[in-house]
Amino acid sequence: MKIDNILIDYVNRGSYPRTVGRYWASELWSIKKGYTSARKFFKKENKIGIYGVRMILTGIANEDMLTKIFDEMNVKYKPQEKKEILVDDDITLVVKPDFIFKDFVIETKYPFGNSNDIPERYLYQLEAEYRSFYLPVYLGKFKSPFEVKLLEYTPSKSRWREIQEMLREFHLKVKKYEKNNATTSN
Repeated sequence: MKIDNILIDYVNRGSYPRTVGRYWASELWSIKKGYTSARKFFKKENKIGIYGVRMILTGIANEDMLTKIFDEMNVKYKPQEKKEILVDDDITLVVKPDFIFKDFVIETKYPFGNSNDIPERYLYQLEAEYRSFYLPVYLGKFKSPFEVKLLEYTPSKSRWREIQEMLREFHLKVKKYEKNNATTSN
């Protein structure tokens, strides 16, 4: 038995059917950078390799531990509460932060770096979380040994406009791909 293969299979298991017009805040950066194309929206094309798998599992393990600590210490919070933002009649942005408290929100990440700034790749998700809850949003940056450093996110009207426009453009590409794919498969 090779443990790396089990880890790879675990992270790459299953897929969820996608709905045109329904996009996740966690994929905003991938959409912006072109990592998630209209074609990739419908079909996961590449298996995540062992390095990416290890990074993902490290973040999951830390988040699971923090959840356990909050639960055992009777901290009042809501985990993974889903909210939907109607961007327009055809586009819904789904937001699901890790920890929602009465007065603030925490989105946790393990960015594998020593910067004291919020990496750009997280700014779009944090903006969407702010627009969902209208509470202060923090990046909970995991470090080793176990630490959660909170970095406050500053909301940006221009970033929010950029997100909306980006989603509209991406949505048009997804619809076009779906239409072309449907006509070629019949």
